[in-house]
Amino acid sequence: MLIAAGILLLFFRAVTVAIPLMILGTVLLLRNNGGKPRGSTTQTSKVRSAHLEMTLDHETGTIDGRIITGTRQGHILSNLALHELLKYHAEIQIDEESVKLFETFLDSAHPDWRDQEDENAAHGEEKSPLSRQLSRDEAYQLLGLEAGCSEEDIRKAYHRLIKRVHPDIGGSAALAAQITEARDRLLGNSQ
Repeated sequence: MLIAAGILLLFFRAVTVAIPLMILGTVLLLRNNGGKPRGSTTQTSKVRSAHLEMTLDHETGTIDGRIITGTRQGHILSNLALHELLKYHAEIQIDEESVKLFETFLDSAHPDWRDQEDENAAHGEEKSPLSRQLSRDEAYQLLGLEAGCSEEDIRKAYHRLIKRVHPDIGGSAALAAQITEARDRLLGNSQ
């Protein structure tokens, strides 16, 4: 029942409650079925956000995912090194649902990931994955816009996003820099 409740909550975008419920349900199910012979089919639950498709294996409790957008599209999360995962974490900060799903995976696969992220920040390493100039397509995607939109749409999207991620309100300096870079790339000198 916990797994079903978790899946139902996912439909209402209550990810922070749904994933732990599904994990708890899976653990309890495994305990109750511990002495029973295992079948050849494994039950899984899938959850999809704007950037990720996550899978929970009911038998083992293993969480994994596939990236469905961006430069790492198609990559399986468990196949990426921790430093690559941390770079991707910075990339998806504009989508709260994806961040929550992704952090659930990180907590499961790399319980010390927050320590590593803090250590990188303490050494002055940039969290931003974009060490090269953004392409126009990447800039549109980062701002959540379609190619060919108006300058006014670009400015509105920039202001909407920067209000959510600006370091002055507890956001990420790296993400704010990415959003500003995307705006500058699309508007050129007419900011």
